[in-house]
Amino acid sequence: MSATPDPARAAGLAPQGEDQVRQTQERFQLAARATQDVLWDWDLLRGDIIWAGTTRPYFGVAPEDVVLLPGDQHQNWADRVHPDDLASTEAASRAAIQGGAQSWEQEYRFRRVDGSYAHILERALLARDAEGHAIRVVGAMQDITHRREAEAITTRLAAIVASSSDAIVGKSIDGIVTSWNAAAERIFGYSEREMVGQSIFVLIPEELHDAESDLLQRLSRGERVDFPDTVRIRKDGTRIDIADTVSPIWDSSGKVVGASSIKRDITERKRAEAELARREERYRALVMATSSIVWTADPEGRFDTPQTSWEKYTGQPWHEQKGFGWLSAIHADDREAVLRSWSRARDEREIWDSRGRLWSQEHQGHRHFVARAAPVQRPDGTVREWIGTLTDTEDRWLAEERIRQSDRMETVGRLAGGIAHEANNQMTVILGAAEFLARAVRDDAPRVDIEHIRRAARRTAAITQQLLAFSRRQVLQPQMVDLNSVITTLEPILQRALGEMSQVKLRLADDLGQVKADPGQLDQVLLNLTLNARDAMPEGGTLTIETVDVEVDQAPVTIKGVDPIEPGHYAALIVTDTGVGMERQTLEHIFEPFFTTKGVGEGTGLGLATVYGIVKQSGGFVSVYSEPGQGSSFRIYLPLAGAGRQAERAAAPTVSGGGTETILVAEDEPAVRAIVARSLRESGYTVIEARDGRHALELAQRAPSPPDLILADVVMPGMGGKQLAAALATRWSGIPVLFISGYAGVDAVRRGLMDEGGEFLQKPLEPEPLVTKVRQILDARARERKFGS
Repeated sequence: MSATPDPARAAGLAPQGEDQVRQTQERFQLAARATQDVLWDWDLLRGDIIWAGTTRPYFGVAPEDVVLLPGDQHQNWADRVHPDDLASTEAASRAAIQGGAQSWEQEYRFRRVDGSYAHILERALLARDAEGHAIRVVGAMQDITHRREAEAITTRLAAIVASSSDAIVGKSIDGIVTSWNAAAERIFGYSEREMVGQSIFVLIPEELHDAESDLLQRLSRGERVDFPDTVRIRKDGTRIDIADTVSPIWDSSGKVVGASSIKRDITERKRAEAELARREERYRALVMATSSIVWTADPEGRFDTPQTSWEKYTGQPWHEQKGFGWLSAIHADDREAVLRSWSRARDEREIWDSRGRLWSQEHQGHRHFVARAAPVQRPDGTVREWIGTLTDTEDRWLAEERIRQSDRMETVGRLAGGIAHEANNQMTVILGAAEFLARAVRDDAPRVDIEHIRRAARRTAAITQQLLAFSRRQVLQPQMVDLNSVITTLEPILQRALGEMSQVKLRLADDLGQVKADPGQLDQVLLNLTLNARDAMPEGGTLTIETVDVEVDQAPVTIKGVDPIEPGHYAALIVTDTGVGMERQTLEHIFEPFFTTKGVGEGTGLGLATVYGIVKQSGGFVSVYSEPGQGSSFRIYLPLAGAGRQAERAAAPTVSGGGTETILVAEDEPAVRAIVARSLRESGYTVIEARDGRHALELAQRAPSPPDLILADVVMPGMGGKQLAAALATRWSGIPVLFISGYAGVDAVRRGLMDEGGEFLQKPLEPEPLVTKVRQILDARARERKFGS
């Protein structure tokens, strides 16, 4: 723990707020008490050191009072390090700080208040700034004295075990060998004849002769001497590691006349210990590196020792987690299944696999997990303990949930496309026939019935459009839009939709950038959210509509099943009501099609699904926050396309629908073809009707001149609209084509039925919009010819 802080960098450090500092220190102290270690947090910029944990045995004061000790904080630490360890200890920490390391680990002796020295294992982690300078070090001092003593005791116990496989050697008080067993012959290579009468120093390396002489002196005084780990030399000159236990031999008068030694070859044991130590270190590193909770339990599944990683994740202290207390951290709805699977694994002594939700202290909520444990068995087959892991899979679960949500949307989208194709064909006939009847009938009573037919058909078409909006298959007409202008223009309509008992308030940002979106669909989004707010405020309330310029630098938390917001620059549309609010279970489903909390017949369940689809198809994101009794706030993020308020929404040019040109109509549905042809004829156009693509090609090839416009369904038996247009282009290039279909335009492009960007009109078709679209295309073609485009 040694470095010199940089005063210049220290001067630029902004002080933390008192509350934040206090809360950080409290967590630091709690962590230290939980580990029973001494923790320190060293600010290299300021030179301050914060202490926590069991400081009294070493400094004689509580953690918060260490800084009050006289003298420099670092010097107070250095004065307590054993003089033989101080230089190497400081050198190691200094090298780590200055050398760019991320951590260090070292052992040294540290003086206690009573004067004794503790063996300390110190681990430290460094924090560095963007330039790589060390700015902070957090470390832990762990007292491993008992571990070191236990290791020494274990080694001595192993050394004194005597067995027939060990070398048993007798010798006189001056070191002459008097007995030599077969094991000694095997271990050292000398026969009994060669060694009896020989000096024991033959087996001892020269550098250990003094130690052996000292041993003989101690034996003469009646002492028993153990060498748990020493070196001896075999006959072939190789050195072996042995454990030597030497005991004095007394005669009947009590005089020491010799010694007996048990020498065990521990060469292989030392190799095994080194390998075991290596494996234990690897296991320890693996546990430290994994993000999973690693835990152990007794044969019945009870926590019988404190589980540090469990406490760190769940916040459960030992007195709460011990025994089966760990179950209380499992979500109440999952406990029975978890316990049932555990009981089965315990009874069968097999691998335990389980999943559920576990309380997370960090996230203050339950998160999905996957658990796995294996039984550790004794030689007799009984279970000694269980060792397991528990992995947080919340992020993966959310990703899978979003995929499932996407699959549901795709399924509904395919269903919507099929419905649209059939329903929109029939609505074209109904709406067209109703229009022609309305033109022909003058009496009021029949006209009322005709209007009922129209309304019903349009409502059916609108429901189909909502399905297409949700599944993102509707045809959008994006343009540069001033979001504030859209809101202010629509405000009177929103107020009427909200009702007299409620009020709309606008809070629009100045100089809000433009977005690229379909203004009509933005109107639909605002109207749907307003109607949703109206239903949530039956007693009246306030609907606040805000716009904000937002820079998202990281994705905020969103509800399950909704994509997180990607970083970027957005115009945020925030719609907040003061209604009844929603609980989390409802929030998780509000954007799903046909989900509604209303009674039967009171809603289609497509309003918010439509909002979701329009926003996603426009490249935006939706999030929502709500609590019961606290209202709801919907946030819509639309990517900004440009800065500053510019042009208002452009008004569509007024186009006269009539004309005298010739139009080739190819439609395989007779009723639809009849409606389309009649609509065009009554507007002055000459119409050539074809029952499909091949028929249209035959009629066009027999015609003396090319048609002025081809109006074709994209899907027809034999030859669709795209193939028809391509075939006619080989004879007459440049003929404009208007495609029509019961499918959405997006679907038609995806299926390869038409090229992206082609002129398209989605069914159901009404006479007036159809004729207007035809006129627009013909006029655009005329302008191209005039200006030579």
